[in-house]
Amino acid sequence: MAKTISVSETIDAPPDRVWEVLTDWPGAVRWMNGIESMSIEGETVEGARVHFFTRGQDRESVITHCEPGRSVTLRSQQGGVTADYRYSIEPAGTSSSLVSLEADCQFRGLQYLLLGPVIRLAIRRTDGGQIAALKRVIEGR
Repeated sequence: MAKTISVSETIDAPPDRVWEVLTDWPGAVRWMNGIESMSIEGETVEGARVHFFTRGQDRESVITHCEPGRSVTLRSQQGGVTADYRYSIEPAGTSSSLVSLEADCQFRGLQYLLLGPVIRLAIRRTDGGQIAALKRVIEGR
């Protein structure tokens, strides 16, 4: 997979508070650009399905990795595009957190391989600001 997004922010909140907001799937509409609604089947654990509605379509991601309080990876597949979004949280001082998003994409099929650079750019523009938006939500800005 090729790196598409790699961003991080220091958020003025302890890791448990960041995890609480990060995994409040219905509340993600406050910081995920373009998402109109989001829900999860069950708990935030490996194998859980996260449903979201964006750009007039229902979509789904699967949690492929989860370390509660530390990191969660969501995998989405559409056509010949597979995207992994890994959110991670590390303590940064006594009451702050370093929060990161790493997104990787893989393309299958000639049309997706040719469109790969355009798709990566669109993903960066749409989702590259997620952690900054999460920071604004958590810090009450």
